[in-house]
Amino acid sequence: MGPMSPCFFLQRERLRERAMSARDGYRDARPYPHLVLDGFLGDDLSRALASRFPGPEHPGWKRRDYKEQSARMGQLQRVGFEGVDPSIRHLLAELSGMAFLDFLETLTGVTGLIPDPHFRGAGLSLTLPGGHLALHADFNRDRTRHLERKITALYYLSADWQTSWGGALELWDRDRTKREASYPPLLDRLIVMTHGDDYWHGHPSPLACPADRFRASVAAYFYVANPTVSEADQAHGAIWADDR
Repeated sequence: MGPMSPCFFLQRERLRERAMSARDGYRDARPYPHLVLDGFLGDDLSRALASRFPGPEHPGWKRRDYKEQSARMGQLQRVGFEGVDPSIRHLLAELSGMAFLDFLETLTGVTGLIPDPHFRGAGLSLTLPGGHLALHADFNRDRTRHLERKITALYYLSADWQTSWGGALELWDRDRTKREASYPPLLDRLIVMTHGDDYWHGHPSPLACPADRFRASVAAYFYVANPTVSEADQAHGAIWADDR
C-alpha cells in the first residue's frame, strides 16, 4: 500500500449488515453483552494506521505508573492530539460519526447514542513491556455533559502481536471469581462492550512483549441523555412561523 490519505470512510450499510448479523450474539455474550469483530478496517488500512500510531517518544503522552496501571501512556486528548498523524485523527473522527453510531445502535439496541469528541478518559493508549491494567469497572457518567455511559468501543493497532506477549482483554464475572473471556489485542480487532458497574475487565498480567514493541489501542465511549419526566413532557418538534 502506498502513501495513505487520511480520508477513508466507514461504510454505513456494510457496518449495518455486520451489526444485524452479530446483535443476537452480542446480547447473549458472557459475562455481559459484548462483541469481538476481527478485520474491522481490513489488513492494508489497519497496518497503515498501526505504522502511524504515536510511539512512546511522542511528547504528549502522560505515563501512568501506579499499582492499578503501570507502564501505560495516555491522555493525548489533553493536548488536542497535537502531533498525531492525520490518519489516526481521522479514525477518531470516524468513530464519532454517523456510520459508526448507526452500527453501535443496531448492534446493541441502545438508541440515541452520543459520542464524546473530547475523548475524556479515552482516545489513544500505549502500554510498554511490563505494563498492565488491573481489573476494573469503568466510570459511569460524563459529568460535564450530564450523560450516562452506555457503550465502550476498543480498537487495536498492535501490528503482528504475539499472543505469548499477553495483553489480552479479560472479562470477569460479577463476583470477580472467574475469567469468562479473554481476547488478545490483535491488529484490526474491534471490541464493543456494554457498560455496567459490575462489568469487570482489564489486562492484569504484565506485558511480556520485546523492548521495542508496545500494546496500542484506541478507545471511544458513548453515552445517552436521560431527561427527567418534566423535560420529556416539554419536548417538541420544529415551531414554524406563520406564513403571512
